[in-house]
Amino acid sequence: MKVLHIIPSMEIGGAQKLLSDLLPLQMKQADVTLLVFRSVKNALVDKLVEAGVKIVSLDVKSVYNPLVIFRLKKYIKGYDVVHVHLFPALYWVAFASRGVEGKLVYTEHSTSNSRRGKRWLLPLERMVYGKYSEVISISPQTQTALNGWLGRECSREVILNGIDVEAFARAASGVQPSDSIVMVSRFASSKDQETVIRAMSYIDPDVRLRFVGDGPLLAKNIALAESLGLSHRIDFIGAADDVAKYIAAAKVGVQSSHWEGFGLTAVEIMACGRPVVASDVPGLKQVVEGAGVLFQHGDYEGLAKAVNSLFSDEQLYLLTARSCAERAAEFDIKKTAEGYWRVYNG
Repeated sequence: MKVLHIIPSMEIGGAQKLLSDLLPLQMKQADVTLLVFRSVKNALVDKLVEAGVKIVSLDVKSVYNPLVIFRLKKYIKGYDVVHVHLFPALYWVAFASRGVEGKLVYTEHSTSNSRRGKRWLLPLERMVYGKYSEVISISPQTQTALNGWLGRECSREVILNGIDVEAFARAASGVQPSDSIVMVSRFASSKDQETVIRAMSYIDPDVRLRFVGDGPLLAKNIALAESLGLSHRIDFIGAADDVAKYIAAAKVGVQSSHWEGFGLTAVEIMACGRPVVASDVPGLKQVVEGAGVLFQHGDYEGLAKAVNSLFSDEQLYLLTARSCAERAAEFDIKKTAEGYWRVYNG
């Protein structure tokens, strides 16, 4: 079987992390190629190259340029499965798909996006999603949100995201964490680093905060930390290849978001055997609930209370860490790969 995955770029994010773990597994059963609109160099790409995944880049200046459609036409034929991820690849492949004989699959990675709620876009959205043979959602909440927006059952399949659980557990094995908390996320509109920064005013002064990631809202958050007089307790690491190292070095992991399709980073934290404290937004809530600690979205005092409790109560800490490690095992990438293989062959 020949499988082509298409994504705008491999710039670090949840969908990109998924592909970096999923495609090497798929290589054991299929001939897999990854097509990107714009190339980047990072550990995710290195992992795919090392696994023998062929990567093709269109090297366009802007992934939003509709002319990408014409470039795509010559690449998407001759495959048994064309598997698409993220906007605008969702649109451009749909428009370029005429004459494609293989199965066209799209994975919906989020419960929300900037297109939703713009009623004038709804007919176009329905047409675009209708071009795909299968639309997969990464969580039940993602599926409900998408079908609710489109007003019909577009996504009929849920395949939960997964990670290489064993790799994260190994990375944290024997590591003695410092008195710190960590959040690994891009500084983008879906994430809520601001609430974590504000919470630091209420968290034990001996505890440091480390942010791993970059993005368009990084400067705004650095300025907020400075304005609150918290810069001396907060480290902005920037983008990093080995996120497991930073998670393992922290005593507690935080995932604060405005919205999430799933919450892959929360699973990574739990796989490292660290307690996760997460905002109670759909998608993320269902991953963490019953294992880690949830706080009300945007409630920085509630977040601080949860963190302080974990640092001050060793029994609570150990119990939560154990529960998180057990929950992470439910989201192994092997299960995700099996789900997609079933769809490809269905």
